Amino acid sequence: MDGGNNGDIHDVPWASIFDPAANMRALTSVQAEGFRAASELVDRFVRMVATRPDGGAAAVRQASPLSDEQRADFLGATDVEPLIRSWWAMAGQFLMGGAPQTQPATAATSPALDFTGSAASGRLEFETEVGDSATAEVWLHNSADGDLGRICLRCSELMAHDGSVIEAAAARLDPKVVPMPGRSSRGIAVTVKATKKTKPGVYRGTILVEGRPELWLPVALTVRPPSA
Repeated sequence: MDGGNNGDIHDVPWASIFDPAANMRALTSVQAEGFRAASELVDRFVRMVATRPDGGAAAVRQASPLSDEQRADFLGATDVEPLIRSWWAMAGQFLMGGAPQTQPATAATSPALDFTGSAASGRLEFETEVGDSATAEVWLHNSADGDLGRICLRCSELMAHDGSVIEAAAARLDPKVVPMPGRSSRGIAVTVKATKKTKPGVYRGTILVEGRPELWLPVALTVRPPSA
């Protein structure tokens, strides 16, 4: 007899779920019963497969049957399989109730210009030292079937809060012009040179697309003092 327990978590009496002390006592009881039943099962298996020293099969010694009270788990189910199912049902309730609720980590995405939806996402953020250069990458996406031809990007001058400027000529795009056939993506490297006369600070500007005024990306370049 299986005591009416089919292994579904919903078979656990809901009243016990809201009593932590009762849950702990029940779980301890189930664990003890599980270990006892497992030990008995292993002993019976060993007795069944044991052989005599001469290599012949040993006589199978039948264990005396257990009473329903001995075989039943705390939910009334009998035999090993229902016992294990009820143990997992209770363990599942504890695991779901006690697991910390965490938000999945969000993967960082590269700044991108989507020509199909005429949308921009992200921004170019990079940093360098005075007298050195920094490089970031922007992606172009064309998920439509049509060929967009050759796409040309431009970088504006970068300005700090105190009026200091990094000229647009200090920015290099590689490649500056790219073909964009249907269902394609292209990556473009944006490199900005901070000369020795550049003041440390945060410089901001814009990446623009020739012929598409609705598409643009913000740029933020942090220039640190030179290393000692």
